[in-house]
Amino acid sequence: MTGKKGSVIIMFKKYGKKVYHILLITLLILNIVLTTRVLGWIYLPGEVTPLDKAKQGAQAVINYSEDLAKSYGVARSKSVKDILARFKYEIEKSSDPEEVASLMLDYGRQTQDIIFREVQNKRLNTILDLINRQELPKEGSVTISMVNGKVKFYDPRGILEDKIRKKIKEISLNQTVEIVIENKRARVITSEDIFNQVEYLQTKIASLERQLTEIKKVTGYGPLSGPGIIIKVYDKNGNLEKTGIVHSTDIRNIVDELIIAGAKGVEVGGQRLTVHSAIRCVGPTILVNNKPIPVNPIVIKAVGDPEVLASSLNIVRNHLKAFGIELKVTKQKEISLKGQS
Repeated sequence: MTGKKGSVIIMFKKYGKKVYHILLITLLILNIVLTTRVLGWIYLPGEVTPLDKAKQGAQAVINYSEDLAKSYGVARSKSVKDILARFKYEIEKSSDPEEVASLMLDYGRQTQDIIFREVQNKRLNTILDLINRQELPKEGSVTISMVNGKVKFYDPRGILEDKIRKKIKEISLNQTVEIVIENKRARVITSEDIFNQVEYLQTKIASLERQLTEIKKVTGYGPLSGPGIIIKVYDKNGNLEKTGIVHSTDIRNIVDELIIAGAKGVEVGGQRLTVHSAIRCVGPTILVNNKPIPVNPIVIKAVGDPEVLASSLNIVRNHLKAFGIELKVTKQKEISLKGQS
């Protein structure tokens, strides 16, 4: 028995430290994984991300639109296939849930407009085909409209045969159709067609305006609101050396870290940053967008995930601390950034 106990003790001394180190490293890795997951930097295998959820919602809209087109018999229409293809492509390449939501709103409306426009054209072509099957006079006109849920005909010359009228009544109409007969052939001339096109173009314009607004937000030329952080950068107290003064390079380093961490918009000293913005020193003055900004503190605002943005500044904070420069961060539920004019 004594020999066995001694063997166990020897094995523990031999392998115990290795096991301890392996367990310690394993716990450290698990802690890093859990921390990054809580901050939203990574997602575990099989876990649905906000982007995945947004794309699933968009796919549901696409599926509904495809089923709608099939139910009306216009799924093979070129315009319907084109809009659905663009819809799918834009959703697939999207990398942000808000972008997916905007695309879903824009393309969802456009797709339905095109589907119903194609349905209406199909019905008009069916009516036209029915009228052209019968013997027609050299010229004339017929008006077909829906009144109180019933199809009515204005046909003073009695051009339409009863069997044609009966078949036309079976077709759902939501507009007034004017038929003109020239050289014994009927064609449709209806003001509703113009109104339908105007409505479609108005929808398209509204969609483009909405997209332009979103583009302005992310490029810095439009106002942007959301959760984020406010950073205040202070010079070293009683500083008489250049090393304790906040320089433009320090501000650029902070801004770079914020952008890498996913900031949707950044404002420095009241100046909204764009792709053309410059941060530089001219003597003791810091210029942003070629305009002097207040210093000590320099106030920086950033819209994005407050936890992620704040964590991204740890390295910069420690670097500046070595020179006596203080960096204070405040997390906010709502921050408003103005657009750069």
